Amino acid sequence: MGQKPLFEDLKAENKGLEKPVEELKDFEKINYTLYDISNAVHATRNLEELYQSIYDSLNRLMPLPNFYIAIYDNKKKTINFEYFIDEYDDDFPIIENLEDPCCLTGEVILAGRPLFLKENMLIERTRKNKVAGTVPKIWLGVPLIIQDTVIGAICVQHYSDPGYFSHRHLEILVSISDQIAVAIERKQILNALENKEKTLSLITDHTNSLIVIADSRGVYEFANPAHKNLGYESLDLIGSSFLDLIHSDDVEKLLLFLEKGIPGSVSHITMEFRIKDKKGIFRKIDGTFDLIRGENGFLEKIVFIGKDISEKNKDEISPKRPKTILVIEDDDMVRDMAVKSLKAFGYNTLDACDGEAGIGIFKKEHASIDAVLLDIIMPKMSGTETFKQMLKINPFVNVIVASGHITNQDQKKIFSKACACLDKPYQIMELKQALESIFRTD
Repeated sequence: MGQKPLFEDLKAENKGLEKPVEELKDFEKINYTLYDISNAVHATRNLEELYQSIYDSLNRLMPLPNFYIAIYDNKKKTINFEYFIDEYDDDFPIIENLEDPCCLTGEVILAGRPLFLKENMLIERTRKNKVAGTVPKIWLGVPLIIQDTVIGAICVQHYSDPGYFSHRHLEILVSISDQIAVAIERKQILNALENKEKTLSLITDHTNSLIVIADSRGVYEFANPAHKNLGYESLDLIGSSFLDLIHSDDVEKLLLFLEKGIPGSVSHITMEFRIKDKKGIFRKIDGTFDLIRGENGFLEKIVFIGKDISEKNKDEISPKRPKTILVIEDDDMVRDMAVKSLKAFGYNTLDACDGEAGIGIFKKEHASIDAVLLDIIMPKMSGTETFKQMLKINPFVNVIVASGHITNQDQKKIFSKACACLDKPYQIMELKQALESIFRTD
């Protein structure tokens, strides 16, 4: 007859089973969290809502009284704390020096691997002045990586309980960090596309220039509302030929362009249009426009003058020169969109990719520059220093500051001299309104 297991043996066996059961529960919770984060990409309207959703999901998985999401700008080499929940600190300034020994988040991003600091390690770092802000009892950071590229980090900390986090918490955060990174990148792309569509819509809907997208045969795929000035409804033109608007005397000229034009080329052409008056009678008018030829079609852009749009005589048009705006912005896509939008609104533009280049242009052209659109964080010369240099050249310069954050006192002092401040990402109509406000008294 076998010997009955002793109570201590049973207790030890049950204890051995507890770990697999707990790990299974964690696995199920992690799967739910991964699903929530993935679903949040399309369930949220913007990045701010996505960050909140990510925090809510993680907070259900493990209560997080102190948590932040840091996004790394590889081009500017800066860290922006785009979301944070913290018991003590209410301001997380932009980090412009990743190698600052006080920047624990920068250490995670530069190394591209997790960092787990317990109380004794934090005490030692604090003693060497290597911890910024309120010092926690325990700190944990995990990089967010997309295809071997670090795009940011998620970090958690606790100010009073040195045993609040364990290596198991580290493993959990590591296991879901890839999904968080993918969700953030997808939302950034979706937001960029949505903002681009909104911007294009604002430009095409609020300009008197005719904007058309047509295929290689000249068949309309898109026509903006400005076509009403020619007596046509935009939707009625879709599917019809662009040639229908050109007077018969100039059709041959357009066909020659379509036949021999080089993809990507721009042609400035003067043609006569057939417009339809209120009685439905066709007549011709003196129009000029640019044709931008693509691989499979062209974009037709007019600027009409005189009777073409305003029904005024040319002599009635004001001789005032268009205002000139200098755009200083290091982000190529943002700068390009601003320049195109300003041109669509009738402004002349100059542009520079950084502060040094901007000052070079301003020194030469300041007499003809009516306003400056200025980014804050740029390579070579910051927006703050650029503004200071411009004020030395022209103390009355009209500056519109474009910024995600104005953090230090020096920035606040200098930018108090700005005519307007736009929070990035700004809407094009906000920029238009700011400029109109500046020039209203002209």
